[in-house]
Amino acid sequence: MAPNRGLGYAAAVQVKGETLPDERRTVRAPSHSTPHAFDALHEAVAAFAEARDWRQFHTPRNLATCLAVEASELLELFMWTRDGEGPHPPGAGPPDARAVEDEVADVLISLLNFCAVSGVNPLAAARRKLAALEHKYPVALARGSAIKDPTRAD
Repeated sequence: MAPNRGLGYAAAVQVKGETLPDERRTVRAPSHSTPHAFDALHEAVAAFAEARDWRQFHTPRNLATCLAVEASELLELFMWTRDGEGPHPPGAGPPDARAVEDEVADVLISLLNFCAVSGVNPLAAARRKLAALEHKYPVALARGSAIKDPTRAD
């Protein structure tokens, strides 16, 4: 179980040294975006699953499947919509912003669960990948271009 490190939210089962009964367990992550907040969110997600004894179902395959399904649900919100300014035919306008936020949250939570089970540090992995992309797509060759390999002239 993730320890409560005094991060200003109830992520662990204990709050102020008191073990909470199941119906009083809450998970509230801070609303600001800092590396500290990311760690707090990661701990909150872990505590949420732990409190419900869901780790038994969290295998890399199950969580990768979950992540793909949640990403598909995000994509589904944009199916048959039109980009740009309206007017749009009925059902072709932009998706509801709250629905998009909810699906983005589901994708992030699924990714954090996958990373926890797979031993992946998502911030370190993203930094490493971004460095590789910086090398692969130098600004001088890639700026404003949709070409997959900027070293080739297509």
